[in-house]
Amino acid sequence: MSVYIKSAGLISAQPTYDATAFPSEIRKVVSDRLMCIEPEYRNLINPILLRRMPRILKMGLGASQLCINRSGILYPDGIIVGTGLGCLDNLEKFLVDMLDNNEHITSVLPFINSTHNAVAAQVSMLHKNQNYNTTYCHRGFSFESALLDAMMLIDEDRSKNVLVGGIDECTPDFMLLHSYLNDWKRPLNNLSLLSENTAGTIAGEGSAFFMLSGECGGGSRCVSVEGVQTFLTGESPVCDEIESRIETFIHQMGITLNDVDGVMLGLNGDSRHDGNYYTLSEKLFADQTVMYFKHLCGEYYTSVAFALWLSSVILGGPDVPDVLKLRPGPDSIPGNILVYNQVNNTEHSLIYLKYGSL
Repeated sequence: MSVYIKSAGLISAQPTYDATAFPSEIRKVVSDRLMCIEPEYRNLINPILLRRMPRILKMGLGASQLCINRSGILYPDGIIVGTGLGCLDNLEKFLVDMLDNNEHITSVLPFINSTHNAVAAQVSMLHKNQNYNTTYCHRGFSFESALLDAMMLIDEDRSKNVLVGGIDECTPDFMLLHSYLNDWKRPLNNLSLLSENTAGTIAGEGSAFFMLSGECGGGSRCVSVEGVQTFLTGESPVCDEIESRIETFIHQMGITLNDVDGVMLGLNGDSRHDGNYYTLSEKLFADQTVMYFKHLCGEYYTSVAFALWLSSVILGGPDVPDVLKLRPGPDSIPGNILVYNQVNNTEHSLIYLKYGSL
């Protein structure tokens, strides 16, 4: 059930919105959160619409427009979005407005823009697209669910083109609530995220969109998503259980562990949850190029969409940037990458990508 990535648009904490390859310069900040580097939206979205548009919609419409422009496909057969928090900031504003005005709505816009499916709906309305449109809000599985739905949709008809995205924003209240759970580190250099063996991580946000198709297209580079799988475990899963799941997934892809060139892990520096990542990298993936990505984008529910973009630009590229490597690995360019991510050590996901040239 492979699908091909025709184009991508990414707004992230790194300078990626105008890049189709790995950025030449990496952003370094000392903070407890990584906020997006945002483009000049009026170059992508009608300035009249921008005036009263919340930030998350700007990020979603901006990244989707970048993806659509690069693919040349103005009318995709489906629009599918995954989000863990949805338009949380605007939802808060709507509820506060209701309380302050004795449960009367002073403006309908905060309500319209407060729903989880607002991004997918606005993309559809902007392009007058009445095709399949849905949103998944499954916490750490949100983007994976959207990606799997897109793959099944394309599998039904290989000629279809589907726009799939993952988006979440970092809000002050979200930071505050999760600080009570000890989920954030003190401000530190994001490139030193794994240097402190303490609880917590760096918060992040991002908006990534991909144009997927059952056909590779006319380009020379051909990156395909071969499979997606999610699974749940208890709060303290033994590594053997995760290892068994990974080996089963690899077998389902029709390959063996020796055929895997690179592995992208969701290490986030949280000492409470990173242990299995390190065990897997030393045991199961001892012979592979092992990479990680959350020091570049931060931790958020749909951060695996950032990992998918990273993997797609690395495959077939000139080399694997040293800033991504967990440890020195083979110098050869990966022909395939396995992405493994987990959230709170309970929600686990696997994505397998492969590169081929026409």
